[in-house]
Amino acid sequence: MMKKLILFLSLCVAWACSTSGEAWLDEAKARLKKGETLSAKEALQKAIEKNPGLAEAYNLRGVILFQEKNYPEAEAAYRKAIELKPSLYTAQMNLGAVLMEQGVWDKALAPTDKAITSQPDSSAGYLQRGIIHAALAQPAKAKIDFTQAIKLAPRDINAYYNRGNILFQEENFTGAIADFAKAAEINPNFGKAYYALGLSYIKSKENEKACLAFQQAQKLNYPGASEAVRNLCN
Repeated sequence: MMKKLILFLSLCVAWACSTSGEAWLDEAKARLKKGETLSAKEALQKAIEKNPGLAEAYNLRGVILFQEKNYPEAEAAYRKAIELKPSLYTAQMNLGAVLMEQGVWDKALAPTDKAITSQPDSSAGYLQRGIIHAALAQPAKAKIDFTQAIKLAPRDINAYYNRGNILFQEENFTGAIADFAKAAEINPNFGKAYYALGLSYIKSKENEKACLAFQQAQKLNYPGASEAVRNLCN
């Protein structure tokens, strides 16, 4: 039994020594998928040791750090990935996202722009840039991006919801109602869309429809919906 154990350990060591950085990266992804964050980190370290130029390994390290809310180190990992491979779409998107999370909206724009240039047919880039433009008080640009996101992904509820918000702020309540209603139609469990729809109907002086929207949001336990139902529907 001891001989078998020694042989097994020897094989494991041999595998570890001969495995490429790309294989370790795949191993890290598999471990992360199982929820084994610590061992995924270890596999990523092996991947980087085997191949210091493996941009995807740094990007995945950033993803883990982001999940752990370690935003400065996640940002550093994404920047390293981009340094190694400037065209890496996911790293550019992730860098934009971590800067957004830290409230550095103006700096989040550049990597998101680069991600869109890299993959102009991906709706996610336009959605992210639209959110950044909205945060920077650039509603016209935000609307263009959300509209493009919808064109590329017609069932993207977040693109409809965010464009609806812009239209609501512009007091285009007819347009806001259409977008919030579409988001709720695509995902009937999207309580936030029903609540926003209720607010839009109130602005349009359609209280009965507002009541129905708030009631649906209440069924989905959306915060504030119960109070809205009490104030409006009773």
